[in-house]
Amino acid sequence: MRLFDEIAARLSDDEVAFAGAKAVVFAGRCAYFENVKGITAFAPGGVTLRVKGGEVRVEGEGLLVAQYGGGDLLLRGDVRRIEFCGGGA
Repeated sequence: MRLFDEIAARLSDDEVAFAGAKAVVFAGRCAYFENVKGITAFAPGGVTLRVKGGEVRVEGEGLLVAQYGGGDLLLRGDVRRIEFCGGGA
């Protein structure tokens, strides 16, 4: 995605990616993730994504998967927190 290329050009990879997973949050609206291997838990208040090297936990309100395919996932809703939990697949 060109957006990540533009962000990465301005920041180091460590600032925009964790263990190969990438995320961009548009506050109060949605979040976009790259390199997603699967969804391990889903509820309107929280989603857990399986990524290389672990999991990404997303918390918020009214969360729903708007698009998912090819390792890319668009999560709509009020995303309030994203946390990487290492040690998984």
